[in-house]
Amino acid sequence: MKTLDQRLASALHHRHPEKGTALENFVYTFELVPARASRSSMIDSTIGFAREAAQDGRLSALSITDNAGGHPALTPTSLGKEIKALGIEPVIHFSCKDKNRNLIESQLFELDRWGLNTLLVITGDYPRYGFQGRAKPVFDLDSVLVLRMIQEVRKGLTIERQAPGGGARLDPMHFHAGCVVSPFKKTEAEQVQQYLKLKRKIMAGARFIITQMGFDSEKYIELRMFLDMLGLNIPLLGTVFIPNAKLARIIHKGFIPGCTMPKRLLKIMEREAEGADGGASAMIQRAAKQVAVLIGAGYQGAHLSGPGLRYGQIRQIIDLTEQMYPEWKDIAREFMFPEEWGFSLFGPVRDASHAHRPDNYTKRISGLNIKAGKNNPKSRLSPGYLIGRAVHWMIFEPGGPLFGIASRILTSLKGSKTIRMVTWLEYFVKGILYDCYRCGDCYLSETELLCPQSQCAKRLVNGPCGGSSNGWCEVWPGERRCLYVRQYERLSAGKIKAMLMQETRILPPRDWGLERTSSWINFFAGRDHHRYDSKKADKDVKNNP
Repeated sequence: MKTLDQRLASALHHRHPEKGTALENFVYTFELVPARASRSSMIDSTIGFAREAAQDGRLSALSITDNAGGHPALTPTSLGKEIKALGIEPVIHFSCKDKNRNLIESQLFELDRWGLNTLLVITGDYPRYGFQGRAKPVFDLDSVLVLRMIQEVRKGLTIERQAPGGGARLDPMHFHAGCVVSPFKKTEAEQVQQYLKLKRKIMAGARFIITQMGFDSEKYIELRMFLDMLGLNIPLLGTVFIPNAKLARIIHKGFIPGCTMPKRLLKIMEREAEGADGGASAMIQRAAKQVAVLIGAGYQGAHLSGPGLRYGQIRQIIDLTEQMYPEWKDIAREFMFPEEWGFSLFGPVRDASHAHRPDNYTKRISGLNIKAGKNNPKSRLSPGYLIGRAVHWMIFEPGGPLFGIASRILTSLKGSKTIRMVTWLEYFVKGILYDCYRCGDCYLSETELLCPQSQCAKRLVNGPCGGSSNGWCEVWPGERRCLYVRQYERLSAGKIKAMLMQETRILPPRDWGLERTSSWINFFAGRDHHRYDSKKADKDVKNNP
């Protein structure tokens, strides 16, 4: 039996429909959401769905969410073992929200031990309801850094020399890890930052991509064009979410982070819900149409999802897709909602004909839309920001006029009582200017003088999560704007193409052992995250795919 990795590789090889093999090689997966229980009728129903899928054979894999929505639930590992025993491949969602880096490594050992080697690495939803209150978020590593760790364990992780067994090289673990991206962002800043982070994920070793939930064929095509523009030949699956009208209303109101529901489509679904079957048949037809568009647009697979679906409905969708696929270009026009988007990377894709063809990308790349979207006003660079950059260059950049003297003074303080005074002075100044978190491992110079420890709810250092909406943070909507939206506004100045095409750097994780110490001293002493040669690490990843 072929693995998901092998099936996706075959689909990638036959990606163009005119080769006549797109339908035969197209991959279907389905997303399961475990219940908040260890034994229940919902768990039994999930296992029953998996059993039918294994017997039917048309789904290549079943993905299992990891505490979806930030709520506790049965672990994907537990359910994954049962599903694998039924004869169908599980894809384990592997999120960052509840794990520090040590637990991440331990769980990788466990997953490899059980042969659960296909992972979907995600940042994860911010924790919500739990036992007697909201759980503490962890987010020790972001999804980019988890992918990088997985890339290291694929080669064989080397234990740090100061740790027990230091210097030993562990046996390789053969994971096939994928990632998620949202092409369904409404502002320029959010969308470009999503694509920049996707580049980092691929650099870090992502082997396949699954989109976030959405319904617009133009945005599906935009993502396909973006990957081809950069020559990123990686399997791509589009999520086809199948909600009822009630859930569609909840999504439209923005209650599910990272998910969008076009208003015009919602009204159609509400009218359908008044029918004799409550809109069920229209729901299945719509899903099949979306899958047909994905095949035509050059995707390698469809990731189906939705609550309360029976496996018989999945069979219907696959059968209908085969009938509808020849008309995919006309169908694509049914799923165009230009009024929803304040920005499109390539401008509108009004005609879906040949949208998947490389010659069309070449014609359209020169037309990258570099104007700000209507929902993305540009901020001016404040005098405080410009002064801050100038001070940083003078003191902390090699070659700056004060770099040498600052290095000599601060490194000479080792063991001195003056360190406490320097630390107090640093955090007094940075607290006023930057809302400093006092982490001792400062990223301000790399995040445009915006502190990710105090100003990002998930403390992400390699780009945004997928939960922002109209520029607002997922956790503080209407109160705080996403740190990476603000960063983009300081960086962009209409240079979108240059930003997307230039080399992208992956930032190392924060060292928690430096908390409450002076980041100035740690920087010059070579103790903070700058001690890791990220360029060398990036080169190692490229040389060891």
